[in-house]
This record gives sequence, structure tokens and C-alpha cells, in this order.
Amino acid sequence: MIAFYAVILLILATIVANTIYPYFPVIPKAFYQIFMGALLSLVPMYHHFILEPEMFMLIIIAPLMFYDGQNANAHELRRNVGSIVSMAVVLAVLTVIGMGYLSHALLAGIPLALAFALAAIVTPTDAVAVSSITSNMAVPERVMGMLERESLFNDASGLVAFNLALAAFTTGQFSVGDGIKHFFVVFLGGLLIGLVLGIAAVMVRVYLVQSGKDSTSVIVPFDIMVPFLIYLAAEHLELSGILAVVAAGLIYSASTNQLRLSSTQLQLVSRSTWGIFTNILNGFVFVLLGVSLPTVWVNIQQDHDKSLTRYILLAVILYLVMLALRYLWIRLDWALIRSEKSERPHNALIGALSGVHGTITLAMAFSLPLTLRGAAFPFRNTMIFIAAIVIILSLLVPTLILPFILPKKQVAVDPATIAQERKALVAYASERLVQENPDNPAATQSVIEVLNSQATGARPDKKKTRDLLNQATHIEVQTVQHLADAGVIPNSYANRYVRLLVLKSQMSSHNPFVNLSLWFRFIWHRAKFMLSRKWRRKQRIARQQQRLQASPHTPEQERLQAQRIQQETQRIQRSPRRDPRANDRRRQNFLKIEQDIYTNVIDFLTRISTVDNQAEVNSVRNYYNARHRRFEKSMTNDHQNELFIQAFQYEYTYIRQQKTAGTIPAALADELYQQVLTDQMLYTQEIAGAD
Repeated sequence: MIAFYAVILLILATIVANTIYPYFPVIPKAFYQIFMGALLSLVPMYHHFILEPEMFMLIIIAPLMFYDGQNANAHELRRNVGSIVSMAVVLAVLTVIGMGYLSHALLAGIPLALAFALAAIVTPTDAVAVSSITSNMAVPERVMGMLERESLFNDASGLVAFNLALAAFTTGQFSVGDGIKHFFVVFLGGLLIGLVLGIAAVMVRVYLVQSGKDSTSVIVPFDIMVPFLIYLAAEHLELSGILAVVAAGLIYSASTNQLRLSSTQLQLVSRSTWGIFTNILNGFVFVLLGVSLPTVWVNIQQDHDKSLTRYILLAVILYLVMLALRYLWIRLDWALIRSEKSERPHNALIGALSGVHGTITLAMAFSLPLTLRGAAFPFRNTMIFIAAIVIILSLLVPTLILPFILPKKQVAVDPATIAQERKALVAYASERLVQENPDNPAATQSVIEVLNSQATGARPDKKKTRDLLNQATHIEVQTVQHLADAGVIPNSYANRYVRLLVLKSQMSSHNPFVNLSLWFRFIWHRAKFMLSRKWRRKQRIARQQQRLQASPHTPEQERLQAQRIQQETQRIQRSPRRDPRANDRRRQNFLKIEQDIYTNVIDFLTRISTVDNQAEVNSVRNYYNARHRRFEKSMTNDHQNELFIQAFQYEYTYIRQQKTAGTIPAALADELYQQVLTDQMLYTQEIAGAD
């Protein structure tokens, strides 16, 4: 149970950090996650927290690297092989060698092999962390592409160099020739095993789809299991598990055409699942950094022979030297990103500052062994602390500097404009549906309700919604009055319905005078109407008596006429009594009231609906739709499906008309087309699933 609670708290910390970030996006999300991790370290179960290195690499890093490879552009990778080798292999190896000797010179007592291990830890870059920092900035496309491709493969270079350095330290033996040979075997072997297993995974997935076993409960878990299995297989063969999962992800990326043969619902669910999964895992990394820092800090402070100032200074020097090395490498065009000569200084500065360290750096730091020959592993806390300072510096410096040298990202279409136009096209489709389908208002309004829920997520204004509800209530009363006046329903049912309506209004309204005035108006109207009906009956009785006295009748006719007059007089004097056999008639009366009220209220809401009050109108419409569904059960799915198809066609028509008229730009029209197409695909899949 302790492990379960630990995972739940990590997820909760990640969710809280992700929730706070949109309110203050100037600060990178990683800092919120680190801070939440630091708060989490106050929980007793996280005191002296130590993460199992192998589990960290398997559970967190393997799926993240697989996802990055899966989303990589295989064509761009083939076109930029030279740039990848230059940045991810040559520059990474030179950085490890240079930083290793520098660390050995500045950090007294650290063995050279561990100095190389420290250099390997701080070498890999993290394109995801860069994206979080530059989300609102226009990074040159060539530079961003270089960073993404570099981060895919320099992780493996750093990991292989890290493992070589650890092996040299633990065994005390190291040969340059053997080291180079081992490097290429592990590097290329990891790629090869990943390619083979990736092809096998794609073949199995395609077979499952073609054999009809393409449900989300089969394919999505299979896809999630793939990186774990491939990583374990590569590590079992003593090859690079990270490169294996990257290679498998690239196979998935290259097999997009075969994988698209699956259903639209499966593709959407798979994409959403992977997005949520990797977002949580990325958050875990920095939350774990925040959790671990206090423990590392305490451990270092307990070692009186070591100075925190020296460690912080070493971390700053390592960061600045790596920054300078990256700048020169790109400035001299050794990165092979094909930039113009005039752009190189600017691209070099951006590329150097964007060499952010994150997930893999922290993973390698945590993967340092806990013990060596029965004793605590030397310099473990020191190396983790220095790596953490380098990560924080690499996040902080570009956050402060890049906004001054990069322009703000120009959004092709303003999100507010998209939302406004989406409301307009839904309003257009709703109006056309009402006009073309007057015979089945319940089915039409059900479709309109779904369309409106997809168009806006805005919360309705309470005051405006209450005013609309009051207006709708007045329409209900007027409808009941009209039905009673016309003799369609008895007065008793009209009175009972209005009493119930006023009672419910009193429970929900903050202004009781509105309800009292509503009730008194109804009572006054009914009183006038009843008085007029009694007066008309009295006049009719008087005329019948006059006719009886003026014209001769037989005794039998006179008796029958007198009996009718007496019955009519008694009806005037007594209140109507309930027929004990009128249950069915009473239900029919209530159904008639509900149907007419629903029609009149929906007509009213349709007349007053605009783009500006759509959220409030939708709220009231949803209430009446839900209430009416309790009475109306005759709507067929086939008719509803036809209405949805009509609605989507009306939305496409609106976009085409607005684009042709020049009212909306082409980019906005394309975005609206994509949104409507997505809604249509989702609805189509729902129909297929229901069938």
C-alpha cells in the first residue's frame, strides 16, 4: 500500500503543478513540478527518498523515448543524418571528454572515471523542456528541428559513455580501443534490436487490426507495453535499451500508413492515451527531482569535508563551458543545419541557450549505484547535486534571456476568434435544423444541445441565466392560460400545474416576489375568465327560460328542459369534481401541457439566441430538453442520426459561404473544417459502436 500511496501522491503533485502553470505561464512548468516535489518531500513516506535507478529508466524513460521516436518525422531524419551524427555523437563525445577532464581538475579527490560519468550525466539535452520554455516564442525552424533530432540520439551517447565510465570505475580497468569498440557495439546493437523488434511489433499490430481485433481495449494496451518489452530485451542482451525504444518508435513513425488502417476511434483514443501518459511521466521526472533534492542536500551537509559552494561553482562552470562549446559548434556550422551565414550567430546563440538538460540527465544521476562493494557509492550525492544545479541553470538561463532575443510566436488564428466563429457556425446550423425539421422538435433540440456542448465551454452568467429562466416560466404560464381558456385542459389541471411551477420556482429563485406576481397574475386571469364563463352561462339559462315561456311545449318537453336548466344551474354553483376514472385523461392533459410549453419555450429561446448569449441560452435549453425527455420517448435513433448529418452539412456550408465571401481568412476556415471533421468522425464512431 505504501507504493500505491507514493504513486498517487506523485500523480497528485503533477496534476497540481500542471493546474497552476496556465495561470503563470511565464515560469516554465518544470519549476512548478520541482516545487511541488519539494513540498511532497515533507510527507513522512518521502523522507530520505531514494529512487531505484533501474525502475526509473524502465518505467519513465523507456516510454518517453519511444513516444519521441514515434512522433519524429522519418523523412526529416533521413535528410539530416549528418546533423544528427554531428550533434548527437561527435559533439556529445567531445563534451563528455572535455567536461570529464575539467571536472577532474576542479573537483578534488574525484576519480577520473567518475568525472567522465558526471560529464556524461550533464551532456544529454531535452527537447521537451525546451518546448515548455519557448512555447510562446518563435524559435527558428532549423534550430528547433536540430534540437529535437539531437535529443533523440544524444541521450544514447550519454548513456553509453556513462556506462563505460561506471564500468571503468567499478572494475578499475579501461582500454581506449575496447571502450570505442564497446561504444559502437552497444550503440549500433541497440539500434538494430530496436529496428527488428519494432518491425515485429508493427506486424503484430497490423495483424490484430486486419483480423478484427482492433478494439481500443486490445491495441492501446499493446502499444503501451511495446517500449517496456523492447527495453527489457535490449538490456538483457547488454545493448542500449534507450536506443532500442527510440528505433522502435521510429519504425512506428515510418509505418504510419499501415497503422492508419485502424478505426478513427482507435487512432483518437491511442493518441489521447499516449499524450496523457507521457505528460504525466514528464511531470514525474521533475517532481522526483524536487522530492530528491532535500535528501541530497541533507546528505551533503552531513559530510563536513565537502563544500556546497564548490559544488555550485563547479556546476556553473560546467554549464558555461557547455554553453560556449555548443555556441562555437553551431557558429562554425559544424552542426550542419544549413543556415545562412548571416543567420549563424543568431542561430548559434539560440541553439546554445536551448541546450536544456532535463529528463535523461536526472535519470542517469539517479541511476548511479547505491553501493559499491558493500559501502556507499562514492560521490553519489555530490554528482546528483551538481546534475540538479546544471538542470536548474539550463532551465533558468534561457527562461530569462530567450524572451529578449526571440520574437513572440505569431498565432495563425486567434483562439478567441476561432471560438467566436465556432459559436456562429453552430448557431447557423441550429437555425437551419429548426427551420427544416418543424415536425419533431424534441429530436431537433437534442441534436442542437450536442452541437452547442461541442462549440463552447464557457460558463453561463448566473444572472442572465436566471432572467432567461424567469422569461421561460412566464411563457409556461401563458401557455397554460391559453390551453385552459380554449377548453383544451380543465381548470383543475391548469391550477395544479401552475402551483407546481411556482413551488419549483420558489425553491430555485432568489427573488420570491417574481413568483408571487406570477401566481397572482395567473389567479387574476383565471378569476376574470371564470366570472365571464358564469355570466355567459347565466345568460344562456335566462334565454332558455324565455324561450320555454314564449313557445308551447308538451309536458314531457317542459320537464326535460327544466331538468337541463337545473343541471346547468348546479354546475355553476359547485366546483368541478375529479373523475375517479380520469387517470389516463389526466396524464394526457399533462402531456399536452408539456408538449405545448416545450414548443413555445424552445421557439422563444431560438428567437433570442445570439453568439453572445449562447452559453446562457444553452443552459436553459438543456434544462427543458432534459425535462421533456422524461415525457417524450418516441424519438428514433435513425431520425437523430439524419439530423446530425444535416447539422454537419450546414456547418460545412457556413464555413464555405464565409470563406467565399471573404468574411473569414483561409487559415480560420481550415481550422474550423478540422474541428467539424473531428466532431463528425467522433459521432460516426459512436454510431458504429452503438450498432
